[in-house]
Amino acid sequence: MAATGLKRALVVGCSANVWEEVQAASNLVNFDAYYCVKLAGVHWEGPRFTWCGLHPEWQEKYKAERAALGLHSKYETVGPLASECGMHGNHPVDRRVSYRWPGMNSSGSSGLFAVKVALEDGFDRVVLAGVPMTTEPHFTRGKPWAQRDSFTKGMTESIPHFAGRVRSMSGYTKEILGSPTPGWLAESRT
Repeated sequence: MAATGLKRALVVGCSANVWEEVQAASNLVNFDAYYCVKLAGVHWEGPRFTWCGLHPEWQEKYKAERAALGLHSKYETVGPLASECGMHGNHPVDRRVSYRWPGMNSSGSSGLFAVKVALEDGFDRVVLAGVPMTTEPHFTRGKPWAQRDSFTKGMTESIPHFAGRVRSMSGYTKEILGSPTPGWLAESRT
């Protein structure tokens, strides 16, 4: 844990430059935990992590891809509540957490879901790396994210629940949440 007593988590997304952002964020502070989103978990070479995604139906395929790469299996999988997954709710994950905060009627992306899981796990500061919420191609998709605008409403609805505790390394999320600084990462809870 950090010397200040704050617990800090890094959420690792799927943008084209995610690994550069992970390195830049890691240059600011030593994180206490890592939350990988969807396909980022397939490629994560760091320590133990929590693997989050809104689509539990893809998790078994992702786990097989990770195993084929010879990477460690020190992770926990987390998906939304079965009642929030429609027909995909019966796919197995280690833990389930609601993706919604009170008053939230729209999903805010798997990256925002990972933020919610990290905050519910007791982290005081969460940094987004590779979660810009822009339309640019993702390293995992190789094509523009056409559905991006359908997720910004969920992001906007959720901000009151984590304002001041989450920041981002790039994109739309950096514009609305701000970027992490050493001072913010060390200051007392707000």
